[in-house]
Amino acid sequence: MKPVYILLFISFFFSTELFSQSGLGVMVDRAQQAFTDLANRSKRTPKPANIQGTHYFNERFEVATLDYFGTELNDKGFMRYNAFRDEVEMASTTSQNESDLVLMKSNDIVPYIGGEKYLYIPHRLEDGRAYIGYLVLLHQGNNHTVYIKRQKVFMEEVVARTGLENPFPPRFVDNIQIYVSTKGDTPVPLKQSKKGVSSFFKENSDKVRKFIKANKLKVSETDAIIKVFEFADSF
Repeated sequence: MKPVYILLFISFFFSTELFSQSGLGVMVDRAQQAFTDLANRSKRTPKPANIQGTHYFNERFEVATLDYFGTELNDKGFMRYNAFRDEVEMASTTSQNESDLVLMKSNDIVPYIGGEKYLYIPHRLEDGRAYIGYLVLLHQGNNHTVYIKRQKVFMEEVVARTGLENPFPPRFVDNIQIYVSTKGDTPVPLKQSKKGVSSFFKENSDKVRKFIKANKLKVSETDAIIKVFEFADSF
């Protein structure tokens, strides 16, 4: 399968200028066919008008690169992350609004979208269930690797039963969770409270608690979590 993967990515990351050059018609056609053969096409249905929100934290297709079996490909393409479907969508230009082409899910295919590294790996959900999906790498230290998982969750319509209750339309809501892997173990959710973060470090919890207090860190913020784990690399 590996040669087919290579043809797929060659076809996807060819520039339009290269496509227009004479003498490359056969080569481009074959690459495009390989792309079609391997790319997953995901059936899309229009979103009902009454649903608020979107599948995306960023609806624009951004410049993206790929690591393929540990090798960084030099060319660039355009991708965005669908946080409801947990998929990476691909496009030929940044001006596209829709795409049914989805990057094949594999831990050997690592997209970098807008500078963020998306890893398709096993992790534990908040309810303890095992799940394989995309996590974005935030920090890789001596003992801990920190990720962020950004999800869009669909909420059904809530009808007000009385005049004292507020109705809510069907909508997509944000669900953002920090995950931590310790010494290569399966990533698990981190409780983003001062107590939850400090107690994560067990015998070093007092050091972390004092560090958070001394630096006036808000552990609800991603940058603060990164600073805590950078500090934890010192012990």
